[in-house]
Amino acid sequence: MSTDEVRAAVRGQDPDGARRAAIGTLEAGTPWLEVARAAALAYGESVDVSPEFPPHGVMMASAAVRLARHLPPIAQPVPIIEAVAAMAAERKLAKGEQRRPLKIAGEISHLSRSFEYAVRAGASQDGVSVYAGLLQEGKERVMAGDALFRVAAEDMVAGGHKLLFSVAAWQLARALGWRAGNVIMAPAVRFVAGGIRERASYETFLAVLGKEKLDLEAVAGNAVPPDDADRSALRAAMRGASPEACARQVIESLKRGLSLDGVASIAVEEAAARLSSANLYDLPALHAFLYTDTARWVLRFSKTHTRLFPLVQACLLLQAQKRPVGAPTVMSSGDEAGLRSGIRAAIESRASEEASARTRGYVSKGYPLATLVAMLGYDACRDAPASGHNVELASAVADEVLVHRPPTPDALPALARILSVCPRDRSAWDALERRFPLTSF
Repeated sequence: MSTDEVRAAVRGQDPDGARRAAIGTLEAGTPWLEVARAAALAYGESVDVSPEFPPHGVMMASAAVRLARHLPPIAQPVPIIEAVAAMAAERKLAKGEQRRPLKIAGEISHLSRSFEYAVRAGASQDGVSVYAGLLQEGKERVMAGDALFRVAAEDMVAGGHKLLFSVAAWQLARALGWRAGNVIMAPAVRFVAGGIRERASYETFLAVLGKEKLDLEAVAGNAVPPDDADRSALRAAMRGASPEACARQVIESLKRGLSLDGVASIAVEEAAARLSSANLYDLPALHAFLYTDTARWVLRFSKTHTRLFPLVQACLLLQAQKRPVGAPTVMSSGDEAGLRSGIRAAIESRASEEASARTRGYVSKGYPLATLVAMLGYDACRDAPASGHNVELASAVADEVLVHRPPTPDALPALARILSVCPRDRSAWDALERRFPLTSF
């Protein structure tokens, strides 16, 4: 098989056929990144995007590519295969409507302003065409990312989906070397460019910002790491009853010199606590964790003062949600292999409290975090047909534990808990596990 079969299955809304084509293409010697590229291009040209049908496939593909890098080589194709199937499952345009976006040429700063105007006006097709002109074949343009993330962060519709899809598409295009980047980005850009629909939290932040007179340019250079008092104050604000008070506490922390990364790490800790206390597959809490991780990524990507906006939005999103209850438990008996085996057994038996407690025990003993990330990341793919968010969560957790500084190992118990309570569909898993086993465990 070849990547042509992968493209045809993605365009033809045939997830089972896409999974078979991806496996066959991999077995023929095609690198998994090229399989991901073929699927992403077919998806970008054919997916039907609207406010009711956001491009979930781009998030799944982006997460799969990033998660694969944390797995042993033999297991790396697994998340890619599941992402290809997920992209194939989404609704597509009729064959005659499948398209490559038009590209408007111009000076980059003028195009950036035109794009932001088109988004706020709800001129979706104009927005896609202008944005295609912002991109450069084979090269990343940071200004284009800044424009997209800035305007996406204004709209918190569906818990911040616009920023999630925008950053995911950018990360995918970057991983694929910005070849045909306008095609890969198009579904996310089209979704963002549908007009601003939920601006309340953004306006709350702007109102508090105006009263507090924060110098956004100055706080970009903050370098003070968080201490226990900072952590307590910010987490209390995110658990409080007032969004204004929450925004005000973030601003006060920044005025005291607390680093942006420090604020972000505390927000991620709080998002992980929400997931760690979930008894159900809590999608709002899961989305909040993904958004908070995404906001942290934007901090590293951008050098503009507006990179702060997604971080404040993440804190306000957490403030609006259900608070965690109870103190976390720790089960640390056993050696490294025994704890890993116990975590897997607890997940399989849906013992969510035990799964998270054993994971905390593993972390508390200082055992290798990369090993646990690989195990849970692989296991996150088992139920992907029913719970595709698991792959997205596993990728975000891997970044929080292994990439971002300071790291947030508290994210691992949250992942273990979600894997134990998620909807399950393992109709395709046995064949995948036999072909691409996680032999290290």
